[in-house]
Amino acid sequence: MRTTGARAKVERAALELFAARGFDGVSIAEIAGTAGVAQGALYRHYPSKQDLAWALFSEAYRRTGAELDAIRASEARFDTRVAAMVAHVCALYDADPALFRFMLLAQHDLLPRIGAKERTPVTVIEDVVRDAVAAREIAPVDPSSGTAAILGVVLQTSVFHIYGRLRGSLSTGAPGLAAAAIAAVRALGGDAA
Repeated sequence: MRTTGARAKVERAALELFAARGFDGVSIAEIAGTAGVAQGALYRHYPSKQDLAWALFSEAYRRTGAELDAIRASEARFDTRVAAMVAHVCALYDADPALFRFMLLAQHDLLPRIGAKERTPVTVIEDVVRDAVAAREIAPVDPSSGTAAILGVVLQTSVFHIYGRLRGSLSTGAPGLAAAAIAAVRALGGDAA
């Protein structure tokens, strides 16, 4: 993989194949062939298919956590934080649906490897809910329940899009998704407003 861009080609090929057929439905030989590199060269950088999947997942998951943390730092209020985060996640989906699909499929196997103290999308959103409760912007609600409500609105919409039940850009629906996520969290705290 000494050729310029070969690693990126391998990662993109793996991502597209994993997203389309799942981790178990893809071989290292297929990834190497799709990327146009020798199988042995791929193994020099990724000792196994699992290592390649982990590299793709962990980098994207941690990056998304950092991006959401930056939004949390730049927005002062619960509603604007959630709206900006939902818009960001929708834009990520629109920019790279294969990555998003891979993340959804791989999370069950790979998420347990993320360290408990790492900043992830889940921990950032839990902090947003916790911050809103502390600032009395929303009624008391369990941060994990609030996070599940926010992520559920966005991720289930993404799943419907992946399976063709919804069409078009998710970003165009981001304001409505954000309003639904905010309303769901408020409802969990017994706040109808």
